Amino acid sequence: MVDGPRDPRMNMAIDEAILRVGAAPTLRIYMWLPGGLTLGRRQSVEDVNLAEAEKRGYILVRRPTGGAALLHPWEREITYSLVLDSRHPYYSLDVAESAATIAGGVALALEELGIATRVGGYTPLPGVIGGLCYVRPGSSDVVVAGRKVSGSAQRRIGGRLLQHGTLLLRFDPEEWLSIIPVKGAGPGDLASRIAGIEDLAGRSYSFSEVADALVKGFSKALGLEPEPSGLEGREVEEALRLYRKKYSSPRWNLEGDEP
Repeated sequence: MVDGPRDPRMNMAIDEAILRVGAAPTLRIYMWLPGGLTLGRRQSVEDVNLAEAEKRGYILVRRPTGGAALLHPWEREITYSLVLDSRHPYYSLDVAESAATIAGGVALALEELGIATRVGGYTPLPGVIGGLCYVRPGSSDVVVAGRKVSGSAQRRIGGRLLQHGTLLLRFDPEEWLSIIPVKGAGPGDLASRIAGIEDLAGRSYSFSEVADALVKGFSKALGLEPEPSGLEGREVEEALRLYRKKYSSPRWNLEGDEP
């Protein structure tokens, strides 16, 4: 499902709706408009500078998946969500192994774009403390020339899993640090470990170009043929319910309490 740009709260509502009531497997590829600032499911809002985020036009939303804080700037990042159920062999893997295997779809997509990459092997900056996802190493990190371009997080509910992942197009370390502070690193330090694929390739990519590559990459990684689709009626109803009751709720977004 190659989706259009949506409000951050609706993006998370749709992904959880597909996890709970949608078809599996479902791959969704999308952007954020306006830009989003997301927290991991159990992360403290104290890890981010909410006033600075609002000043820059970002909307805060808490993800249903784990991990740490991320920026999703309009036209500078693309997100994927993948829902699988227990019938797929990757579900039987543990979380770290399945997350890394699924992230192989991103690596294969980058190969489609002519970018050499690998999953894993990210070397974090020493002594850095903070709530920024990209400074933390993980099994599902996608690395290009020593710099992290993609990370993922996963959640499992009732025999189904949802994996979220980001793919940076362009990275602005000063903006990220102004909103998601970390101790022990400046903009130059982050730029030495994190990058967007446009920064590395020295060219721009359209959304459709990257989305097509992601569809091909995940098709290979999952061993499945892609079938174009859109949101079904039950998914729409559940997404609207979650948008109103959960993802528009300060209780969830600020405190992490299920409404």
